[in-house]
Amino acid sequence: MPDLVLSGINAGGNVGEDLNYSGTVAAAMEATLLDIPAMALSQDYPDGEAIPWETAEAFAPEAIRRLLRLPWPQHTLFNINFPGVHANEAKGFAVTSQGKRAIADNLTDGVDPRGQPYYWIGPARETGKAEPGTDVAAVADGSVSITPIYMDLTNVPVLSALTKLFE
Repeated sequence: MPDLVLSGINAGGNVGEDLNYSGTVAAAMEATLLDIPAMALSQDYPDGEAIPWETAEAFAPEAIRRLLRLPWPQHTLFNINFPGVHANEAKGFAVTSQGKRAIADNLTDGVDPRGQPYYWIGPARETGKAEPGTDVAAVADGSVSITPIYMDLTNVPVLSALTKLFE
């Protein structure tokens, strides 16, 4: 078995809701399920512009080194997002929670080449400001976001209410 899984570095950020359908994060989750330490790494970039790979190149080694100093938390992976700015413009590291983007409605419908209807969500047009301390806010501010992702997705506060409801 490997000692560490590094998934990525993929082109495009994986912050906020992106974690729910990201293949990069999913590969790190699979490793975590096998008790292998894992990190998902993603390089954000402005739509239509060149990907600033030098930012990930400059910050990834130090992020990985620092995280490997930890006793690895059980059932946890680290989601690392590099901001879509040049390395010399990045503001350093930010430890964050998973955020939620304020995404404007942008649903497009069409017909595929086989004549089947489809619906496309995106491109995401963000509105408003992200909540401070989140991955979304950190990357938007030009910081490298490091978020611990725990594999148990149970909504614990609701669990208690459900237990009472179904007694």
